[in-house]
Amino acid sequence: MNADEKKILEYAITQFLDKGSYKTTMDELAKGLKISKKTIYKYFPSKIILMERVLSFLQEKTKRELYQIVDSEKCFLEKFVGVASYFAEFSIKMSKNKFIDFLKTELKLWDAVDNFRTHVIEHVWEVIIRQGKEENFIIDKNEKIILTMILSSLKGIINPTFLTENNITIKTAFDETFYILINGILTEKGKLAFEKLDWKLK
Repeated sequence: MNADEKKILEYAITQFLDKGSYKTTMDELAKGLKISKKTIYKYFPSKIILMERVLSFLQEKTKRELYQIVDSEKCFLEKFVGVASYFAEFSIKMSKNKFIDFLKTELKLWDAVDNFRTHVIEHVWEVIIRQGKEENFIIDKNEKIILTMILSSLKGIINPTFLTENNITIKTAFDETFYILINGILTEKGKLAFEKLDWKLK
C-alpha cells in the first residue's frame, strides 16, 4: 500500500464512522482530501471496493491494537479492562452512524466482520482468560463457558438494537455488564484487586 492509498483509507474511515457510509460520497471524500475523484477511483474503482478495503484496513488496525494489549506485561485484570473498554468505545463510534447497516446489506462484507469477530476476538479473550487462571484471578471453571459468556454478553447487550429498545446508554450497558461478568468469574484475590482498579467507561 502506498502513501496515497493509506491517506484515502484513513480519511474514509473517519468519515464513515462520523457520518456513515451512506451519507459519505466519493465527491465529499475527494474534496476533504483535496484530491481529484479520479485519483480515488485509480485505487478504488467503486465505493463498494473502497468499503471492502476500509473494512480490511480497520480490522487489521483493531487486531494490532488488541494484540498490543494482550501481549503487554500487564496483569490479567488490566488486560481485561483494556480489551473490554476498547470494544465499548468502538461500539459507541459505530452506533452513531449507519456503518453497520451498510455492512449488513452487503453479505460479503458482513461475513468478513463475523469471521473476524469469531477468530480474532475469541483468540484475544482466550489468552486473557488463560492468564487470569494462571494468576489465580479467575475461578476454576470451564474456560469455554467463561469465554462464551463474555462474547455473548458483548454481542447481545452492547449493541445498538438492544440499547435503543431498552433505552440504555452504552456507558451504563458496559459498566453494569462488565461489573456482573467480572464479579461472577473472579476469585477472592481477583475481587480484591478489581476493587482497586479504575475500570468504569469514561
